[in-house]
Amino acid sequence: HNYADAIPELRQASELAPGNARYAYVYAIALNSIGAGASAIELLENTHKRHPTDRDTLLALVSIARDTGDYASALTHARELVALSPTDMQLRMLVLDLEKRQAH
Repeated sequence: HNYADAIPELRQASELAPGNARYAYVYAIALNSIGAGASAIELLENTHKRHPTDRDTLLALVSIARDTGDYASALTHARELVALSPTDMQLRMLVLDLEKRQAH
């Protein structure tokens, strides 16, 4: 995928449909892929405020924060995911992994 070429269209879709968490999510992933991780996080945090139970938004926040070494933020959002899906063992393992990383 060449996300850079799609950035303007993704931004427009996100801005025209602020109620659609999916558009913001895809735009944020594209931003992160071209090295604009800080912008991606800001967009995802704003989307998360509007859509606090959107799983994809939370997963992206966890992933980008973890990749940048911000384990505290990743852990916060991973715990929110566990609260939404308490029986999801993968999410529980993710929290444990992030707790270990943060401790080091």
